[in-house]
Amino acid sequence: MMAAADLEVRRVEKLKITVVDSPDALKQGQSFTFAQDEIRIGSSSELDLWIGDPAVSRVHLSIRADEQGWVLTDNESTNGTVIGDLRVTQVAFVEPTLVRLGATVLRLEPAGEHVEQELSTHSSFGRMLGKSPTMREMFAVLEKVAGSDLTVLIEGETGTGKELAAEALHEASNRPGPFVTLNCGAIPRELIESELMGHVKGAFTGAVSDRPGAFVSADGGTLLLDEVGELPLDMQAKLLRVLERREVKPVGSDQNLPVDVRVVAATNRHLSNDAEEGTFRRDLYFRLAVVVVRIPPLRTRLDDLELLVDHIQGELNRRRVVTGQEALDPIGDTAMAMLKRYDFPGNVRELRNIVERWSVLGAHAAPGNPAVRSGVTNQGASPDAAGGDVDGSLLSLPYHEAKDAWIERFERAYVDAALDKAGGNVSQAARDAKVDRRHLQRLMGRYDIKKR
Repeated sequence: MMAAADLEVRRVEKLKITVVDSPDALKQGQSFTFAQDEIRIGSSSELDLWIGDPAVSRVHLSIRADEQGWVLTDNESTNGTVIGDLRVTQVAFVEPTLVRLGATVLRLEPAGEHVEQELSTHSSFGRMLGKSPTMREMFAVLEKVAGSDLTVLIEGETGTGKELAAEALHEASNRPGPFVTLNCGAIPRELIESELMGHVKGAFTGAVSDRPGAFVSADGGTLLLDEVGELPLDMQAKLLRVLERREVKPVGSDQNLPVDVRVVAATNRHLSNDAEEGTFRRDLYFRLAVVVVRIPPLRTRLDDLELLVDHIQGELNRRRVVTGQEALDPIGDTAMAMLKRYDFPGNVRELRNIVERWSVLGAHAAPGNPAVRSGVTNQGASPDAAGGDVDGSLLSLPYHEAKDAWIERFERAYVDAALDKAGGNVSQAARDAKVDRRHLQRLMGRYDIKKR
């Protein structure tokens, strides 16, 4: 064991934000203290500080720490960010500063205090990679809690790798049971209880046999409740009872079944905001948030770009080699410099798409260029690769690479076929596929599939 004095730590300065004036009565006069690399403020409850002001944009502004102090950036908001009499796009500050956005006035006050965060000595945790201090800080927490049965809430923007973190927690836990994932946002409302708790034969129309739910399927292992913030309030109450009693009651049954499951929840929302707003149960939030892990967005850890790009290109080239194609050259310094000037709204998932696209089309296929956004699919796949048996090329890849490639091929093909069958009607396609409409839209966004 490394002595405590030898542990590597990083110091994060605290920033105090006080709502001096706002039409949002819940926020009026409140103060919030943050110790993180980026703070995002706006009218969306997915942000660090959300404000109910109709004149405030969804993601109005962001504040980032740097070596000189703090930097405020207006995110192209509709009504602007004002300091004094000046509308600002970006400004650095080290002293207390009053900022107006919409009808809301905030006081930004560097606290002069620091929080010390322990860093892992590793640059990976499972399949997650990162040598930046923010990632190593997260790895340190995951390493500590992996061997316990503590419930973990993983928060992070879309594409940051929340499922990878949950999967790595399970693999490091040595729990003998399986790792089971349930996407709470992809299940039609009327089927959620059955998917979670299971059902017995005859419980409802279409229940032709007994079926174990996610909790029973994950017995002895780990259950990832992905997009847990999408659960309806009535289902949240039932989930809370399961977590407290460690037993489930299948739909249509009068018997309770004991389960031994480690629960990991994931969301792209700030559930504490939802709990405050009343759209998520406070008691369930505190039951899930025993340990909260926030995966940093890629834009705040650009030091990891080269590591991630090398890894993605290595995976891509292994796929190409097993299908008889030549390995592609690295993207080069010029392309890397372009990447370092980009904010990656789609995070690591978007980086992967960009690297694969550039590897074929060249660096003129710049991030966000609409002319090339949908121009590339997985290399080495035939047009009908998503159907039929698994081709031998995938079977020679490492398991996780092969699995990810096959799932992506399937999802692309399935969504395309569902939309074609529904004549481009997204709602009808979701009904036919028996998934939530928002889930289908997320898949369309992930693979840049346009409406017909």
